[in-house]
Amino acid sequence: MESRAIDGLTLYFDPAENEAADLIGRACRRSVRLLQDTWGLQVPQDCRVYVMTSWPQFLRHATPWFWWPLLLVTFPLWAGRFSRVWPYAGGWAQQFGRRRTVGVKPPRLLASADRRMGERIFLPAEEEAKIEHVTCHELTHAFTAHLRLPMWLNEGLAMVTVDRYAGQPTVRSETLTALAQAARSTEPGRYRKLHSGDADVLVYHTVRGYWLTRYIRDVEPALLTTCLSRRLSHQALEAQVAESLGMPPETFWERIDPRVVAHFEGISGA
Repeated sequence: MESRAIDGLTLYFDPAENEAADLIGRACRRSVRLLQDTWGLQVPQDCRVYVMTSWPQFLRHATPWFWWPLLLVTFPLWAGRFSRVWPYAGGWAQQFGRRRTVGVKPPRLLASADRRMGERIFLPAEEEAKIEHVTCHELTHAFTAHLRLPMWLNEGLAMVTVDRYAGQPTVRSETLTALAQAARSTEPGRYRKLHSGDADVLVYHTVRGYWLTRYIRDVEPALLTTCLSRRLSHQALEAQVAESLGMPPETFWERIDPRVVAHFEGISGA
């Protein structure tokens, strides 16, 4: 594979993917600066981005050699999930100890991906813009992996960061209506729920994280930077968020959806 150094990270690609590497490389450069300037996040010590043409190719090159015995032993536990996610994923981020890795599909593979889930959440965009958005989204995950953020903030922060990258919302406004009409969860979203295969549950918890993160950015902008300054347990982080928003932690998840919806409906109606 060929490689390029880009602002503290390394981009790897097959020579045949040179055009995709140019596009993803530009998105990496912009994303690094955005993550630093907006959230104060720094480039991980060993951060690698791959133009990803298959999930076995990505794992073969991204995984440190000393991780291979563990991966081979646990193959039945993770191979099925990678196979299921591959058809609709534009990219993903994986952590191997201190190494943070991001895979982004080239445009031709992204164009052939299953978009049914994404179309329920995201606004239409040109293919090149989609590649840039995926790169920014996954780099946000890579830059915050050490914090082990709860699912709602992990996804919400990545989606809000992509909004800032694009200079406009990238999530459908109708998802706010979906959030208002959904049966509210009294618990925060967790990745095991998203991997349950229930598309409605996945959409609900994904857009809930997005709108809640946007809400925090609007009403308590310094709170997000505080949440990203050090690793906290999920319980401690969510208690801090609840208290900063003037809500009892024990009833936060029961009450937060209506407050978020009212905030953004008020803005749109102004």
